[in-house]
Amino acid sequence: MKKAKFGKLKPKYKGKIFSISQREITFPDGVTETYEYCKRAPSVSVLAFNEKNEILMIKERRHGYHKNIWFLPGGRADQPKDTPRTAALRELEEEAGYKAKQIKMIHKKSPSNTLLWDIYIFYATDLKFVGNHPERGEHIESTQFIPFKKAVKMALDGTIENEFISYNIIRFDQMLKNKKFKIK
Repeated sequence: MKKAKFGKLKPKYKGKIFSISQREITFPDGVTETYEYCKRAPSVSVLAFNEKNEILMIKERRHGYHKNIWFLPGGRADQPKDTPRTAALRELEEEAGYKAKQIKMIHKKSPSNTLLWDIYIFYATDLKFVGNHPERGEHIESTQFIPFKKAVKMALDGTIENEFISYNIIRFDQMLKNKKFKIK
């Protein structure tokens, strides 16, 4: 059976967050098409819990939404020598003001075959408040611990407007229910 032939990725645009490349793919039937790929640095989000098993949420103004919305602490793993784990710890402290003694990756996902972007989700506990220091351009209105069941309800009813954040809260809830993960 013939296989598709993939050409080299050719850079077309490089921005601060995204870069765009193209490549030609020749399919087994001989048809050649050009595909575009959007690449960005890996992202991290942190499901951080206090001793009452409340989840840490931030209410932040995001330019695309034009208002304050709920998010998990997180950001890009784009600093020199960053790993997803070090980026998660940094973002938790920068955005929410907490250091975590315990942090564990829950899962990694890549949203698409043409969006080259790895997303890492972490679970953090044993939090200590040290004061936040958001990056320039981050406008965090508040940081709150919310009972996890309430956060799940907020994800399901649309109070948490970002689908990615909602998905990860709902997925973690299912992991807990299916005993695939246990809150310490």
